[in-house]
Amino acid sequence: MGGDQRKGAVIDPSGGFEETVEAFPSTFPGLIRVLPAEEAYQAAGATRPGLTLWSDGSRLEDGRTGAGIAWRNPRGSWQTREIPLGAGKEVFDAELVGVYQALQLAQGIGGRGPVTVLLESRAAIDRLQYLGIGPGQALAMQAHEAARNLQARGRQTTIQWVPGHKGIEGNEQADRAAKRAAARSPQGGSGELSLAYTHRSRTEVMKARRQSWLAQALARRSRGAQRAYRPQQGWKQDPVAAAAPKKIASRYFQLKTGHAAIGTYLKRIQAQESEACRGFQAPKESIRHLLFECRQWRRQRGILYQALDRVGVAIPTAAEDHPEGQLLGHPKATKALLQFLADTTVGCLPGDLAQAAERARKDDEWGLEALEEAEKIEDG
Repeated sequence: MGGDQRKGAVIDPSGGFEETVEAFPSTFPGLIRVLPAEEAYQAAGATRPGLTLWSDGSRLEDGRTGAGIAWRNPRGSWQTREIPLGAGKEVFDAELVGVYQALQLAQGIGGRGPVTVLLESRAAIDRLQYLGIGPGQALAMQAHEAARNLQARGRQTTIQWVPGHKGIEGNEQADRAAKRAAARSPQGGSGELSLAYTHRSRTEVMKARRQSWLAQALARRSRGAQRAYRPQQGWKQDPVAAAAPKKIASRYFQLKTGHAAIGTYLKRIQAQESEACRGFQAPKESIRHLLFECRQWRRQRGILYQALDRVGVAIPTAAEDHPEGQLLGHPKATKALLQFLADTTVGCLPGDLAQAAERARKDDEWGLEALEEAEKIEDG
């Protein structure tokens, strides 16, 4: 008895997985044009001989996909074709389907002269240039075959990149057709699951598991450790911190996570007997103490506060609830905090103190130009 007939069996509604085969190296039987953006924009609007088709792919929020093709008939009116693909595919797959179907359509339309297919997906165009094993292989091979058939009829094929969202009429026509196609159900169901889709699904599952593990691990930490740093909603890699030298960036992230080489942490991991401040022997060398109270770094702290004020960061006071977490969690405070660490030995292990002090005397040691460039990238 088959597995799909047993009582309570889970039935796979898909048509299996996209298959790949060993293929001989093959170049695309035609021309592939990828021009700089401005030149590509101008070329897209130019008049060209033969038949011009525009293709596009779309994926809706519910996961359904579709491809669209647009072209002008001999009377100059726009015509479109919609290819619904259903779920289990990615935009990458839909873009390749659009190219292949456009080349097939060119054979059906007939006529003479070259055939040009314009699309905005660089990933799909790149895939057409090789037939190795991987996502989209079968569609690329079908597109090669269709181009060879046109070539056998004396019709040169050109695949041309066009920048998207530029108001180019042919591209807009294909885009709308692709969206309409995605909203329709394909005949015979969605078919096989593409490798691009399964790869993304696997990545999302692994990411969700890592986030779940991290949330559980953080929940097991002490209340004090949880308050050391509160990440912003939708946190991602900070380009300003990424531009800093490794050792300074490392100290910065250690402060954020509560693992900096300071008295409270070193005593907790039994690396030293006392949690007292190494500067003026305050009873507790904590993140709060170093950022808001330690007399050893009064001058550097003044510079820190001035830098925070210039970028509009309100300076929390030591009397507030967890002011260190507020400051370390503010995205605009990164550069000022990195400069503070560069000017001090806060968070340095005892063996690194002399070297850190020397670095602190060099104004350009950690690359202010790089940080300013990173800030431009983040703002822009």
